Amino acid sequence: MKDSTGLHSYAVVRGDTLLINYDSAYVLNKKTFKLYQDTYKRVQNGNPAMKNLLANYEGLIALQDSMLKSKEAYYQSLKSNFDSLVSHSNNFVDKTALNISAIDQSLSTATSQINNIKGLLDQSLEKLKKENRQRIKLVVGGFTVGVAAATLVFLITRQ
Repeated sequence: MKDSTGLHSYAVVRGDTLLINYDSAYVLNKKTFKLYQDTYKRVQNGNPAMKNLLANYEGLIALQDSMLKSKEAYYQSLKSNFDSLVSHSNNFVDKTALNISAIDQSLSTATSQINNIKGLLDQSLEKLKKENRQRIKLVVGGFTVGVAAATLVFLITRQ
């Protein structure tokens, strides 16, 4: 049964499961429900002032329902915007994580290459040191040979 106040009644028997999607629900036995229903019908059919009061009450309920629907639409709009924001934020975080991962990989590669270059520079310095030692040996050897040759020439010419 559906009446003008937006109330619903459902016949339920023992063992049935109810899922209530409203903010309140009343469970009445058949006798009590019949009493309330008869009283409600008598009030509707009775005094004109009561009819006017019920009409105003029903209008108030309809206004409240329309306000609730508009607030629900506003809520859904906000929820949609927040869901979109969450989605975009998650995409941004994912892209940032990928960029950080790429930067980390680039830094690792650069560090590896710098270490290789350092090793090559160390090898080059060792080669230069060896070449300098050999040059010094050649210079000292050449000087020694020159002194020996000059001494020999001097000794030969002196006799």
